[in-house]
Amino acid sequence: MISNPPEPAELPTMNDVYAVVVECQGEHVPPRHRRRIYLSLAPAEKAVERAKLSGLRATLTLYRLVPAGLN
Repeated sequence: MISNPPEPAELPTMNDVYAVVVECQGEHVPPRHRRRIYLSLAPAEKAVERAKLSGLRATLTLYRLVPAGLN
C-alpha cells in the first residue's frame, strides 16, 4: 500500500503524542486477539519479534493521539 507523504501541517512535532498497538493472533478456534499499547517504539518492536518467534501472527500499528476538546 503506497500512501502520500504527509502535508506539512501533519508532520510530527515535539508536542505530538503517539501510541503503538501490537496485535497478536494465534491459531485458536474461535480466533483470539491480544492487543497491547506501548508508548515507545522499541518495546513494541520487541513484542512483535517475540510473538513471531512463538509462531503467532503479529502486527504493529502507530497511532497519533489527539486530545479531546475540553468543554
